[in-house]
Amino acid sequence: MRAGSSVVVFGAGAVGLAAVMAAAAAGAGEIVAVELHAGRRELAAELGATRVLDGRDPDVAAQVVAWTGGGADVAFDTTGVSEVVVTALAALRPKGRCGLVAAGELVLPRRTLTAGKSLTFVLEGGAVPRRFIPRMIRLWQAGRFPFDRLVRTYPLAAIADAERDAAAGTTVKPVLVPA
Repeated sequence: MRAGSSVVVFGAGAVGLAAVMAAAAAGAGEIVAVELHAGRRELAAELGATRVLDGRDPDVAAQVVAWTGGGADVAFDTTGVSEVVVTALAALRPKGRCGLVAAGELVLPRRTLTAGKSLTFVLEGGAVPRRFIPRMIRLWQAGRFPFDRLVRTYPLAAIADAERDAAAGTTVKPVLVPA
């Protein structure tokens, strides 16, 4: 994606929020985060999303198309849910690109990829680690990629709490620390 591009991210877990931060750091013009949990939508807005939507809203694609003046340039799905991928593709402009990081059974209605839209699976962000990791560290040091805001530590004995909080959406990335 280029500076000024419009991006919609489906799923605001660790990977989706990292995509929001990366889009903001790259200078995206419009960044929409679609998420079920209100707390994660709020965090997405704090981390760079210009708009957030509840994933249960039946008009997600139409709203993204309206907000971006014809559809997003790029969609990114972290859910792996077939219906969400279809919505992501519907939210794209002609020749828009959709990247998937989660693999589930994918069923696409006919004509979903019309107008030159493309769909691809993304592996490790498509990055070259020896260039990408130092860049992310520099962005983090500059306060432009605050990935540490996604992490919450739990003592190993609180593993049930970590699992509960992750399922509830109140913790994005639980990390267990041995006592």
